[in-house]
Formats: sequence, C-alpha cells, structure tokens
Amino acid sequence: MRMHKRQQVWQIFVPFAIITAILLTLALLLVTGSQPQTHLWANISLIWLLAPMLILALLLIVLLGAMVYGMARLLDRLPIFTHRAQGLAEQAAAGVRRAADEVVQPFIWLEQAQAAVRSAFYYLLRKR
Repeated sequence: MRMHKRQQVWQIFVPFAIITAILLTLALLLVTGSQPQTHLWANISLIWLLAPMLILALLLIVLLGAMVYGMARLLDRLPIFTHRAQGLAEQAAAGVRRAADEVVQPFIWLEQAQAAVRSAFYYLLRKR
C-alpha cells in the first residue's frame, strides 16, 4: 500500500505540479513581459489556434475535390446505364399498355355493340 501511494505521488502528482508550475510561470512572464514580447506570444498563440482549422479546411477541400472528380466520372458513365434503364422502362410500359388493352377490350366491344343496337333502333324508329 505504501509503495502504491509513493508511485501515485511520483507518477501523477509531481508531474502534474511541475507542468502546472511551468504554465503559471509562462503566464506570469507573458503578463509582466515587455510589449514586443507580448506580441510575439500572441502571434505564436494565434498560429496554434489557426493551425487545426487550416488542416481541417485542407481536408475539406481535398474531400470536395474528390467528390467533384467522382461525380465527373459518374456522369461520364451514367448515360450508358440510364439508356438501358429507359429501354427497360419502355418495355415495361408497353407490356402494361398491352395487358390493359386486353382487359378493357370486352367492355369496349360491349359499348360498341350497345351503340350499334341503339343506332339501329333510333334509325328504325325515326323512319316511321
């Protein structure tokens, strides 16, 4: 148990205290430093703040370029496949139209026969 406490102090608390002391010392030097030195540290801080955003922007630009290239390649090959799909859709539409015509044909024939009978009766009754 004592060994664990000693390891905890030397491996966790001492490095944390040293880093905290260094950061506080740097902050104190920054605040109490001369004016030109403050600008130098401000510029360094600005570089460290902007660098991750610039890297992210570069990655986004590369991703956008890859997407544009991919779309250009896709649009080169797309007409072949859309032409095939259009041909299949036209075949399906013709088949559906043919089936619908066959289903409706008896009803159309009945309407035609009824119209012929009506016309015949109208013609016969009108002659009298």
